[in-house]
Amino acid sequence: MKKITIIALLGGFTLLFGLSGCKLNTDPTTSLSADAVFDKAEDSEKVLNGAWRYLMENFSTFANPGYGSFLRAGDAMGNDVVLNTRYGFANHYALNAIYSRGGTNGLSWTLSYAVINNANNVIKYIDGTTGDDEVKKRIKGQAYGLRGFIYLHLASLYSFAIDKDPNAVCVPIYTEPSNEKTEGLPASSVKEVYEQAISDLEEALKLIPANYARNQKYKIDRQVTLGLLSRATLYARQWEKAADYSAQLLALNNYLMTEKEYKAGFNSVENKEWIWGHPQTAEQSDASYQFHYLDVTSSVSYYYSFNTDPYFLDLFDDGDYRKSMIYWAPDPGKPPATETFAWLRYPKFIFRSPSDFTADIVLMRVSEIVLINAEANARLNRNAEAIAKLNELKSTRLAKSISGLSGQSLLDAIWIERRKELFGEGFALVDIIRNQQTIVRKDYPQSPKVNYKYTDSKGQEQTVALTPQGHRIFQFPDKSAFEKNSKYFLFRIPEVEETTNTSLYKNHPKLAIYN
Repeated sequence: MKKITIIALLGGFTLLFGLSGCKLNTDPTTSLSADAVFDKAEDSEKVLNGAWRYLMENFSTFANPGYGSFLRAGDAMGNDVVLNTRYGFANHYALNAIYSRGGTNGLSWTLSYAVINNANNVIKYIDGTTGDDEVKKRIKGQAYGLRGFIYLHLASLYSFAIDKDPNAVCVPIYTEPSNEKTEGLPASSVKEVYEQAISDLEEALKLIPANYARNQKYKIDRQVTLGLLSRATLYARQWEKAADYSAQLLALNNYLMTEKEYKAGFNSVENKEWIWGHPQTAEQSDASYQFHYLDVTSSVSYYYSFNTDPYFLDLFDDGDYRKSMIYWAPDPGKPPATETFAWLRYPKFIFRSPSDFTADIVLMRVSEIVLINAEANARLNRNAEAIAKLNELKSTRLAKSISGLSGQSLLDAIWIERRKELFGEGFALVDIIRNQQTIVRKDYPQSPKVNYKYTDSKGQEQTVALTPQGHRIFQFPDKSAFEKNSKYFLFRIPEVEETTNTSLYKNHPKLAIYN
């Protein structure tokens, strides 16, 4: 694997300029003036492309591979991932990485506000550039879409659920270009940050042409915008909008991948169900490093960390092909006779090319939108519509259909399906926060042992008895029991921001849990 570039954490007010439309240069700089950068409309698009690559490709540590590290952290902190804690995300699994304001927190703040600032520059200056007006309109819409996406990230992870306290402090909102001399703004409420995210995305929907055909799947088009609006309005508890936006998207694309496609490794943006994804090549593959954690069955994978809880398997119906994919095995690539432990392996994520360690990163699928539509309709007491949509996904996965559910029972069925379908895609922590749930982890007995069969180097079938591994963390770092709305769930505003931004808590006080 090629050398990974590890970055130092930078201030949030960085201008990222891609010097090439394909192989992008995203070295941060504050020396370029707006006049120099925003001359032609294509230059504005390069700024967006550079900001995107900066968001997705830059590391602060090997356990923090760009935006994907927030997705991985979220799942490690949930119910269903049993982490091999020897490698990466062990502190997230133990629920102390985010609260301690370590690497993931710092990276989140740095990437988020650098990308927001680049979007702000594009929004402000693109109208004055030369070029086709329709192209400028589309690029401006994509800048709004990217900014809305980041504010959605901040709204959903820096505060508790909006219905717990809509006026609780969240993060500052910047809508104008900033630099190192800009005075820090007060933090807005979680309601205000959600409103900003939704407003940005709705503006993107107006500006991006319906017939815009992107040439790369990471670019924001109408489908991505509708998908982000479906997410944002669901998280903000705007049920009617969530039902409407998800229905609009499903009218454009309702493709659910086949069993063969599901078992192909979740590694290619060419998958027709993927609405949004980050492509990787041998030359640009830093984000692929995430698969060393996600890929738990390939011998070329370094860490194989994200194994499944044995009780997670019980959520699946017999006949569901997702269940048939999960099995007990020792660490791949090691002689089974020398191993002691077996982990419940789920080969959902597999390196696409072991020779160059590449795999594309999934960011949005039709399945998620189906589940959003089902949940929004359930919240609106449109039970028949919700059940029909849920069964559409379940039947595609060869799971048993449901009937006759309503109220909380129906919501529970939808949430369980989200856990099964979206495992490893980064939704566990967000769902726990927005639904005001707690973590549920149960001890799994280490006896009887698991009999693992394999063929040795002489071609003989052998059996080795291995100790099954389940969860090992069952309480918060302070030894208290898992509970809902815990301080250990939230991303935290960095200490340097609290120290230097004297206006930070001017409008909304610091959360009492941190006092």
